[in-house]
Amino acid sequence: MPPAEKACLPLNFSSDTITALFTFAMSPLPIRLSRSFSFALGTALFLVPTLSAAEGFSDIPAGSPLAEAVTYLQSQGVISGYPDGTFKPNKSVNRAEAIKIIIAPLLKPEALSQLTATPFNDVKTGDWYLPYVEAARQNSIIDGPPAKVSFFGTQTVKKMEFIKMLLLAYKVDPNSFSEIRLPLSGDVTDPNAWYYPHLRYALTSSMTMVSNQGTLDPGRELTRGDTALLLYRYIMYRSGRRTQALLSEAESEIIIVLGMLEANNIEQAEYASARALLAARGANASAPNQPLVQGALKITESFRAIVRAYRAGIDKQYEEAIRLSGEAWNLAARGKELSPNLATLAEQVQDIAKKLADSARAASGQAS
Repeated sequence: MPPAEKACLPLNFSSDTITALFTFAMSPLPIRLSRSFSFALGTALFLVPTLSAAEGFSDIPAGSPLAEAVTYLQSQGVISGYPDGTFKPNKSVNRAEAIKIIIAPLLKPEALSQLTATPFNDVKTGDWYLPYVEAARQNSIIDGPPAKVSFFGTQTVKKMEFIKMLLLAYKVDPNSFSEIRLPLSGDVTDPNAWYYPHLRYALTSSMTMVSNQGTLDPGRELTRGDTALLLYRYIMYRSGRRTQALLSEAESEIIIVLGMLEANNIEQAEYASARALLAARGANASAPNQPLVQGALKITESFRAIVRAYRAGIDKQYEEAIRLSGEAWNLAARGKELSPNLATLAEQVQDIAKKLADSARAASGQAS
């Protein structure tokens, strides 16, 4: 969707005013935002312990996020490599392999050994993956007969299939954060899609994030590296070790919001503000008593209100734009109150909110 022409800028901003506003917002804000979040986290939270080293793989760069994930999962006996010392991170993962990755950490070998038959018509006695498939069926992680008579173990697993199975295995309530039903990207616009609740939770737990192309790719076929990262991030979130990553993700999305508003691309700004909100909500759910996290959530909510005010201006709903600008101002004030480290950022948000409200009032007077 191409950006609107400058003549269609919301709230009757002049070209000079909009340029000044976002020059102010875009230049110093990312630096100050990063310092506010990183400084406070470095002194207030101790989230990610050093993991013990495990045998490395020649095809995974040392120090990469995947190396950290694979090192941990290997140390827990969840995954292994190949005899030649490689992991083959780009190799596709089929559904049989995926279900083993999910089930193996949750059941003892003696329990698995008792599972020798399954009603799926394409899983035969003696198939290496039968116990994992049957354990998944018995625990409602996958549907079995009569709903599904075949497992299709040789098919490459899709991203949202894997995430759904993983979250069901750990008994995650898919209705968590159900009050948030917003389009999340250009390829995830329907909150009624079967996978939406699970993708929403994946964002709040930092399992996945938007691509450089602005997509979430729910139907993408997964590799060994993909599945390792998804499982590792979820395990770390479950143990309270992804709060910092979630705050960093909220920061990144806010920067996208500002860039999209500067480009007058309200649709992409709305997507990014929704993802930022989910990341901040996930951080707050993980560390609800941390003042920084509480303040960061309010700041993120204020950016969401800014985007909504901008949209209201585009739609010439000037009173709503004024109301939402006021909401953004108050949320930023609350964020500053909860965490003084966020004061500079909060004041910048308040300045943007005031300019939006002033422009809405001016436009409302002109319209009347």
